Amino acid sequence: MGNEKISSEEFQKFAELIHRISGIYLKESKKTLLSNRLSKRMKDLELNSFNDYYDYVISKDKEEIIEVINGISTNETYFFRHNPHFIALFDVIIPEFISRSHFPLNIWCAGCSSGEEPYTIAMLAKERGYLNRKYIRIDASDINTEVLNLATHGIYDNKKFRETEPGYIKKYFKQLNDKNYLIDEEIRRSVNFFRFNLIHDSTDKKYDIIFCRNVMIYFDREDQNKVVANFFKALNPEGYFFLGHAESLYFMDSGFKFKKVQDAPVYYKE
Repeated sequence: MGNEKISSEEFQKFAELIHRISGIYLKESKKTLLSNRLSKRMKDLELNSFNDYYDYVISKDKEEIIEVINGISTNETYFFRHNPHFIALFDVIIPEFISRSHFPLNIWCAGCSSGEEPYTIAMLAKERGYLNRKYIRIDASDINTEVLNLATHGIYDNKKFRETEPGYIKKYFKQLNDKNYLIDEEIRRSVNFFRFNLIHDSTDKKYDIIFCRNVMIYFDREDQNKVVANFFKALNPEGYFFLGHAESLYFMDSGFKFKKVQDAPVYYKE
């Protein structure tokens, strides 16, 4: 399709569609990013204009919009990202639940990307002797089907280990070649991955701990309020909610209570 760039009008059409379907809010500054991501898919389909592709997306309903969401969602993450959260979880929060004989613990990693976060939790649970369904059950979801496929296969390049101690790599990964590693099968089987749209999907399952880190920064305030309210409903009383270190519920009337657990800011449901 040559070097065609998306127009402001075309950008707005796609941005509104993406926001309506996924909650992801694209600013005008993302125009080049969107143009480049959509162009790759258009080339595969041999479509010559963004308007043609928009019509194609609409005609295919959910099938093609999943491809669009896969193309524009941000998925940069790594193992042991913001480790103070995991230290607080395993040094204080999980022992607190276990001491009250409150188990199994249901943990949900929402917006899990390619699985580094739930697999980090699984490795640490294994280290503490908690990695069985008697004590901990780990669910992990994302809207992007491509990263969920990566997560279920469990193959990672060495850039994902920037915060990982060598002992964990040696113990829980098999080196496949110069840069790729396969995660341990027991760790892989311990996480239940599934596709979930935080804006439109709902769950009847109740959780004790929910992670949703570095996800809501891509939503506008209205959708943030909606998503947080849904998390509040999904969380059991005395449960904990983890946000990214740059995210906050300060301006929301969410029902959550702020709590500092060691060096980790977390939220608590009374």
